[in-house]
Amino acid sequence: MNVTLKFIGLVVVLLVGVAIGLQTAERGIYKVEGRPDQLPQTFYIKKVDKGQMEIAVMGTTKQIEGEPAEVTTYVSQFGESMGSMIKNSTKKLIDWLAGML
Repeated sequence: MNVTLKFIGLVVVLLVGVAIGLQTAERGIYKVEGRPDQLPQTFYIKKVDKGQMEIAVMGTTKQIEGEPAEVTTYVSQFGESMGSMIKNSTKKLIDWLAGML
């Protein structure tokens, strides 16, 4: 009888822990993405027509015309240059390691 009570107690504690964990995870998702019945609160890009895009940042919507390659900022240029630099240096490192072996 004593073992059965311990087992039931452990199962109850486990189920309560799982329920609390699921609830905490759901609140965290809502903090990041917002509630499902609300409009997205973060950043999204939607293609409207040929050459036109709709960008929403924190609920503010902007219409952009032109090709995505034409619509660049210093942040995107910096990101592209950093990406190519990391890619090239990684390739050189792998080539150097392959030469050593």
